[in-house]
Amino acid sequence: MGQNQQLTKPHCIEPIGRIISAGDRYLGSGSLLCPGDKIYPKEGATVELLCYSSKKYLELEQAGVFDVQNICKAVEVSSVRRCTPINRQSCPNRKGPGEDENTPRIIQPYGQILIDNRPLISWSAVQGATSYSVQVKNGDVRWEKEVKGTTLAYPEDKPELVYGTAIKIVVIANKGIDPISAETLVVHLLREKQIREINQAVEQIKKLGLPPDQAAYLDLDTIYMSKRILNTTIETLEARVAAGSLNPTVYRTLGDRYIEAWLPKKAKSAYTKALQLARFQKNSEEVVLAQERLRSLNQSQLPTRINPAQ
Repeated sequence: MGQNQQLTKPHCIEPIGRIISAGDRYLGSGSLLCPGDKIYPKEGATVELLCYSSKKYLELEQAGVFDVQNICKAVEVSSVRRCTPINRQSCPNRKGPGEDENTPRIIQPYGQILIDNRPLISWSAVQGATSYSVQVKNGDVRWEKEVKGTTLAYPEDKPELVYGTAIKIVVIANKGIDPISAETLVVHLLREKQIREINQAVEQIKKLGLPPDQAAYLDLDTIYMSKRILNTTIETLEARVAAGSLNPTVYRTLGDRYIEAWLPKKAKSAYTKALQLARFQKNSEEVVLAQERLRSLNQSQLPTRINPAQ
């Protein structure tokens, strides 16, 4: 009892979080946290941790004892009420049938919060369109570019977006020289200080040497979603899919994020893959979760078009 011996817990049956920094008296960086665990910050030290269920990134500085189950308490679903294809009753602006079927729906950036100041821009194809005009407006940054396809990598010759500001992206479908339809998306680029903090937490995760799939769907997803950075977590999960992941949780989590990005078809594909892998691997827990997601998606009558609040 005369010394504080730091331990790294190698296993946790139902982890609800992870310590990602030194600073606790007993648990080392990388330790998974279970219900019933407690955190004892050293005097003058900071303990950084991720809460998986609540998608929180926390820093505990003051000396004392913290009950993990309390500080990582999951948010009640009823208190969140985000507008998604499954949770349509929370959508404020419902449009009539067919009203937006022929518009270039902006797909990327996913969500409305960014950390990338040169994001990829993509949109759905419009029948009869021969080209698309992409306009970006962000303070003094204003440019327009004509594109033949439905994807635009941020042009290298254009100024980068300004941190801590709102960006207006407009995609116009053209037939010849005449515009057919258009859609607008407003996104927000976080302040540099916030982005530095996020990147530091990401680097800490990388230094832990976790299995790449686990890091993607647990730790990195928690870091990004703590600030609602849907764009980056989807790109991270898609990178694991592209790398050949056979982990059903990767696909199920990706499906969840696609739902939040208003991409129900992609979500269904991801959930279906998760279910196939879970069945093959006899992972009963993931089988149940994937089936629940597919059931909810199928039972929800997908709206012809609902615009989430900007």
